[in-house]
Amino acid sequence: MRAAALLLLLCLSFCLPAPAQCAERQIFASVYPVWLLLRQVAGGVPGVRVGLVLSAGTGCPHDYALAPQDRMALARADVLVINGLGLEPFPGGGDAMRRLLKPGARVVDASQGVAGLLPSSWTEESAQAMHDGHGHDRDAHRHGRWNPHIFAAPSMMAAMALSLGEQLAALDPANAALIRGNARLCHSRLTDLARECAETGSRVAGRHILAQHDIFSYLARDMGLVIDGFLQAEEGAAPSAHDLLDLARLMRSQGTAAVITEPQYPGRSGTVLAREVGVPCLEIDPVASGPEDAPADYYEQIMRRNLRALEGTLGTR
Repeated sequence: MRAAALLLLLCLSFCLPAPAQCAERQIFASVYPVWLLLRQVAGGVPGVRVGLVLSAGTGCPHDYALAPQDRMALARADVLVINGLGLEPFPGGGDAMRRLLKPGARVVDASQGVAGLLPSSWTEESAQAMHDGHGHDRDAHRHGRWNPHIFAAPSMMAAMALSLGEQLAALDPANAALIRGNARLCHSRLTDLARECAETGSRVAGRHILAQHDIFSYLARDMGLVIDGFLQAEEGAAPSAHDLLDLARLMRSQGTAAVITEPQYPGRSGTVLAREVGVPCLEIDPVASGPEDAPADYYEQIMRRNLRALEGTLGTR
């Protein structure tokens, strides 16, 4: 009897699960371009798992409503990395996200300390006009003070990499050297890419463009391009026929060389406007969204493709 009991105890001991190891730290990015950056900076850090809250195909999420799976991801996060500057579709640049985090979770703003911010193109006047003409709630649609689309220019992404590296290193002293090293490498690659942007901009013949909305303002500045106007006063606001006529007159007076649209929005209005004025319509990608299985250099690949397309469309001097 004793032998049988001992044998049963031994069998049970082999069937029991092993003692729990230290749980992985869950570091989530709010949006896709921040996730691309976070993968580089936190890559290879022991015990860290990087995740994404909003789905990879979301795009600019100014009016996004959190889905149940988003809430579940936030509830698991030990650290949430946000773009900041009001990009996240919630009052205060992520307050709703903060409220869903578990006690003790930290929020890292990747725009913290980043210099060279541009004012938002979304003003009280344009908000009032949209409210009066289309019945939207202007407070729900208005941007913050600064243009939040810093991820669409490699120079700004490079600065975000260093900011993110310093903030994550402060939260993880044991791995601070690795995190800072990752951030410096990422900063170096993105700085090289920013240099390519400036060099391409110096070659193109057409300097004036009309953009879908203000997502390309930082990239245009770095390339020396001038944005004459926007198809959309704000995300989701398709231009009326009257708007298109006004934009056509503006383009003719400014000598606008091309209309630039984005894959995240329907391009029909841009095509119609470009045809009316007799200029090309070009779609370029700000990398606001992308594939879930994107390679490590996905951002660089897309930006270099954008540069080739811009140079081919605008011509060279």
